[in-house]
Amino acid sequence: MKEPDVGEALTPSQAAALLPNTSVDSIRRWIRSGALPAQKLPNGRYFVRRGDVEALLSPALPSTPSVSSVPDVEGVELPGQGALL
Repeated sequence: MKEPDVGEALTPSQAAALLPNTSVDSIRRWIRSGALPAQKLPNGRYFVRRGDVEALLSPALPSTPSVSSVPDVEGVELPGQGALL
């Protein structure tokens, strides 16, 4: 088994130190759930890649529906719509 590149590999403790308000228990929980990719070494310890941890620092932009995914509502009267006129 190839050893990880030490420059890229972080222990769960090191990963938690990079993420604000994140405990090492949270990192371990994310590893167990698969939310944070990790490799298990022959000695039983885990390491995570720095890039995977840094990706957690920049949240994905929220997706907005495209115009084609919004249903056609032309001609539909909403409840109370006439009361405002």
